[in-house]
Amino acid sequence: MVCKYARQAQHLRRIAGFAIALSLHACTSVDSTEPLAVESQDSQGADQSAMLTEQSLLTPSGIGPIQIGMTVAEAAEAGAVELIGYGDASEPGTCTYVRPESGPPELDFMVIDDRIVRVDARFTVFHEVEGQPISVDVGENSQILTSEGIGLGTSEAEVKAAYPEAEISGHRYIPDGHYLMITDPTTPDHSLIFETDGHQVTYIRSGRSPEVQWVERCG
Repeated sequence: MVCKYARQAQHLRRIAGFAIALSLHACTSVDSTEPLAVESQDSQGADQSAMLTEQSLLTPSGIGPIQIGMTVAEAAEAGAVELIGYGDASEPGTCTYVRPESGPPELDFMVIDDRIVRVDARFTVFHEVEGQPISVDVGENSQILTSEGIGLGTSEAEVKAAYPEAEISGHRYIPDGHYLMITDPTTPDHSLIFETDGHQVTYIRSGRSPEVQWVERCG
């Protein structure tokens, strides 16, 4: 009987020892992997901040990592995006546009002499369907904002409240519409211009003067 109890006690000690070993191994495994997980999250966040996305802030000097004055190649590298050109840029000084191949559809960039001079965010864009241009409203889904939280679809009243210093003028084509221009005093040759239909923002221009003030784009 004593031998039986001794064997049971020995068996229980083995089980207890095995359980303790498992617990220690689990704790060691968790502790050793936690720093790797945090590092991975940090690097992912850094990658996102260096890309052109819907969360990139629009400023008088550009949008996110893409800044006014960059060459098209520099802008593509900075934004980690391929930029597709349209328009004839064969002559020096010619105004053309590039757009992200797979990026925010409401964005395109004015280019002169291979340099980004202006950013355009449009409520309505045109897609070619069976050879015909079809207008598509994308602004209602746009998440692109300025540092003051203003974007496509924002009310005109909110723009005025966010930028009380805005210079306001009448819209050239929309009777009730306005242009609201905000100039950064630290960079007086760069501005943000919000176009409205009298109710909400339908177009945003950002960039250097005089190009940022051109109503007709390259026209």
